[in-house]
Amino acid sequence: MAIFGSATQDIAVKCRATVFKTGALLAKHNVRLVYGVGDDGMMGTAYHGVRSEKGKVLGITLPLLLKRQCADPSIYGKDELKLVETLDERKKLMLDSSDALLIAPGGWGTLDEIATYAVHFKIGDWPTVPIIFLNYRHYWDGFLEFVKQMEKDGAVTSKQISFIGSVKKPKDIFKEYHRVLKKIKTS
Repeated sequence: MAIFGSATQDIAVKCRATVFKTGALLAKHNVRLVYGVGDDGMMGTAYHGVRSEKGKVLGITLPLLLKRQCADPSIYGKDELKLVETLDERKKLMLDSSDALLIAPGGWGTLDEIATYAVHFKIGDWPTVPIIFLNYRHYWDGFLEFVKQMEKDGAVTSKQISFIGSVKKPKDIFKEYHRVLKKIKTS
């Protein structure tokens, strides 16, 4: 599973324990974490959770972001780090390497990642996978309500948002994954 979320500490402080548990849970279920690299923030916290359980990771990023967000690139083993040229390549490779996208609390970059996937889902040129919002501390409530409003107003169809799921606790991720996957297949 891939995770998108803030690379900054400010948000991670409020959700650190839960995001760490999410990473640990993935490792306990032998699920590889695919993420955009970073030592802290949401993605870094999930990484540390996975590593706490000796789990598998794949970091995908740009050389520029690697320098900014990873103090020690030697933490990655063979085949655990891939460098790409653009953010769009990063998003696509993360998706191609995953069976679901987890969306942790984040900012503009996270919104860009969500919107990019949604557009590609709509036109059908990227793989179809569930997106599960990690709605810790109700972070995504407003956004999820906005998506419902877009559907109500006819800006999107129910099929075009069928990939969306949401959980408040890490333990519910796999159940929600299967629920959304079924919803995608029947829409």
